[in-house]
Amino acid sequence: MEIADKIYTRHKKLTDFFVALGVNEEVAEDDACKIEHDLSDETFEAICVHVDKFSKANKSKKK
Repeated sequence: MEIADKIYTRHKKLTDFFVALGVNEEVAEDDACKIEHDLSDETFEAICVHVDKFSKANKSKKK
């Protein structure tokens, strides 16, 4: 179950990242599926930091 949770988390974060870049959501999900298993932990963590910063910036702009 732990491995499945890790892969699902990667999938969601990668999809969010690609969508934030302007990729169509369906394409973003397909691309996330392709790389979620092989991406290094280091690169994935860097993407997470970026997505979190982007999300926080967007939330503060909406207020």
